[in-house]
Amino acid sequence: MKIGLYLFAGLGLIPACWAEIAPVEGLWESTGEIPLEQKNMYQQMPPEALKQMQKSGMKIDPQAGTMTMSYCLNKEKLSQWHQMGKNSQQKCDKPQISNSGNTVTMDMVCHPPQAGKMHSVIQFNAARDQYQYTHTITSAQGVMTMRGHAKRLGHCKQ
Repeated sequence: MKIGLYLFAGLGLIPACWAEIAPVEGLWESTGEIPLEQKNMYQQMPPEALKQMQKSGMKIDPQAGTMTMSYCLNKEKLSQWHQMGKNSQQKCDKPQISNSGNTVTMDMVCHPPQAGKMHSVIQFNAARDQYQYTHTITSAQGVMTMRGHAKRLGHCKQ
């Protein structure tokens, strides 16, 4: 499910237009459940391949079924969150975004060659230094739901 794979790059991306409910800048860690469709693949992956993925900043725990990554959210990256990690070849409509209290909801439709729909719900805590998310991706291959959480660890390391 290619449309779902790019989400792991950001795990809960928020557009800059949500400034009043955007996360605070800093070093973040996000842990997401590996979808069942992919869990078996990771469990069968050779240890060397897992180590290679860890070099790129991903920590994969095949037994727990989780993927964790750390990333720096500075002003520049926050302003690019509306791109949802998509590349220039993807043909997606502008995301439909709404918020209520500490909850952000986003719906986006992408067209061939990577057609699908994504529905995301992100629930922040009051301090905006933690959130939980659910992404549901529907494509020709089926429906995949990804859940996880993120927390701010401190300041970005230069």
